[in-house]
Amino acid sequence: MKSHLVIAFILFTLTTGVSHAQKKVGTTAVSFLEIGVGARGMAMGEAHVAASNDVNSLYWNPAGVTAINGNQVSFQYTDWIIDTRLNYASVIFRVRNNMYIGAHFNAFDSGSMNVTDVLFPDGTGEVFRVQDVSLGLSYAQQLTEYFSIGGNVKLIQSTIWRMKASAIALDMGFQYQTPLENLNLGFSISNFGSEMKLQGDNTAVRIDLDPRASGNNDGVLGNLGLRSWDLPLLFRIGLAYKIFDNTTQSLMVTSDAVYPNNNNPYINSGLEYGFRDTFFLRGGYANAFLQDTEGLGHLRLGFGVKLADRISADYAYSDRGILGGINTLGATVKF
Repeated sequence: MKSHLVIAFILFTLTTGVSHAQKKVGTTAVSFLEIGVGARGMAMGEAHVAASNDVNSLYWNPAGVTAINGNQVSFQYTDWIIDTRLNYASVIFRVRNNMYIGAHFNAFDSGSMNVTDVLFPDGTGEVFRVQDVSLGLSYAQQLTEYFSIGGNVKLIQSTIWRMKASAIALDMGFQYQTPLENLNLGFSISNFGSEMKLQGDNTAVRIDLDPRASGNNDGVLGNLGLRSWDLPLLFRIGLAYKIFDNTTQSLMVTSDAVYPNNNNPYINSGLEYGFRDTFFLRGGYANAFLQDTEGLGHLRLGFGVKLADRISADYAYSDRGILGGINTLGATVKF
């Protein structure tokens, strides 16, 4: 009874910390970094900072990979909105009993689109695409039986037609197994790094310095000034509590408080039910207490299957409001 009261108090503290400050939607670059990775974490309401315990922890909380007994590789595919897609691959190696190194590749691709302008609204005959990529190296270590830390260093690049921008970023996190039985605490900071500024020849324009004068003044070549933009910084703190866990069934509840630098704080919550550590049902509610969620949605659902303790396959469905539903498929292999 005491442990349940403590858990309820901590969850209440996280929730009351969510305030409605001034919103800054659309004030950061490379928003693909905010799209969750891994069908399991997505299906659990994206509340995964304390529950992540596989190679996909490199996205949610790098410290979570210390729960892996061996090496793992993962492949994830998300069918994103308007025929765009997100591909993610990650690998982790256990180099010592309590030390891990890994890497990840996260790529967003818009597909080909027609170039249009005022004179050619149906297309100029050229095509372009938006491609955002994150490449990262990871390190994690279990410092004690109850406390683990981890981090990523990432190279991020965004390409739009003939323009590019790049940045270096860091992720940091820890997980702590509290003295209360079956209760884990997690914290992570994601995308802490430099600003991004697009550069290329798409900003070249012809300028008429004096429209009232005749002559060839309209032939002066100018360059549009673009500003630098921050990365989408995310602070996550959360809890994962196993209500019961035996040889037949398990049930875990999770909750995260998320503090982004481009929006109001919000709460994610999720559940995972397991049967014989083989079949899993998951559900969650994301973006609680967040206003104007037309394109974010709330409902998350999914399931997973584990085969021979080495291969697992997962699926997640995410309701994105007026943008429709999003499907995420994933596979993880232990080797």
